[in-house]
Formats: sequence, structure tokens, C-alpha cells
Amino acid sequence: MDFDTPPDLYSPCHASCAAYAPYGNTRETKVIRGATLLYSALLTVSIFFITALIHLGCLRWCSSGMASIPLTPSARVLAVAAALFAAHMAEISFYAGAYALAEHVFFIGGFIGKQFMAPLDYFYFSATTYTSLGIGDIFPTGHIRFLTGVEALNGLLLIAWSASFLFTLMNRIWDWQPCARP
Repeated sequence: MDFDTPPDLYSPCHASCAAYAPYGNTRETKVIRGATLLYSALLTVSIFFITALIHLGCLRWCSSGMASIPLTPSARVLAVAAALFAAHMAEISFYAGAYALAEHVFFIGGFIGKQFMAPLDYFYFSATTYTSLGIGDIFPTGHIRFLTGVEALNGLLLIAWSASFLFTLMNRIWDWQPCARP
């Protein structure tokens, strides 16, 4: 791969669909492109709701299920932070699995840039997208770009939800010491 030339980020279809290119804009080609768009939309919406439910379940457990466990305020905040971290890792893993499915089962897109050699590469790409870090060494192509954009938005929302939950928890259980007067 030549890294001096910019990647074609706007290619309409995955390389596996290149076999349909000679047919041009025929009815069959349009049906295939429509099917890949439908697969992409269904996969994206499904993963969005799965990750939202994972997060909701974690927050519900932290607010009610964890209440019966005797912990100091500091230990409770650390336990909630650890549970939220685990939930975020699970959500990133679901997106990584969705990328693998999208590329190898549904054939709705692919990746260019750094070659994917192991499942951890999907997890790496998913983590950089979920956190909106976006290093730029891997680029999605085809309809996987839609899943990537939704993951970035979903990650932003879920991270903000976690931060607001921790803020509320600390306001409720944290004992603040009075400040010294000047």
C-alpha cells in the first residue's frame, strides 16, 4: 500500500463488490448496493440499541443493585468507575464484532491503511472511534463508514452519560470538608 497517496475514502463499495463493477449501473448492481445499505443500517441500529441497553443495565445496577453492598464513599466511587469502564469495554467489543461482521459476512465495506491481522485490530479501531480519538491510520470504506460515524456519536453520548452519573454520585455521597477561610 502506498501511504504517500491519500486513500479513496469515498469509494461506493467494498473491494469484494468489485466483481460487479463491469456491469455498471444495472438493476442487479443497484439491488446489491441497496442490500448493503440495508445491512449497514440494520447492523448500526442494532448495535446502537445493544450498547445503550448494556449501559442502562450497568447504571441501574450501580444505582440500585450495588446499594446493598456496604462500601465507603471512596470505594463506592471506585467500584462504579470500574463497572462503567467494564461497560465501555463491552460496548467497544460489540462494535468491534460488528466491524468484523460487516466486512467478512455482510460485505458492506472494508478498511484501508494499516492491515488488519488479528481481532485486536478491530478492537483498536473501535476504541479509537468510540472515544473520538481517531488516530487516522485505518480508514473505513463503503457502508462501514455509517457504522463508524454512529459509533463515534454513541461513544460520545455514553461517555457523557457515565460522567454525569459519576458527578451525581459524588454530589450525593461525597463528604466535602469546609475550606479554610483566608
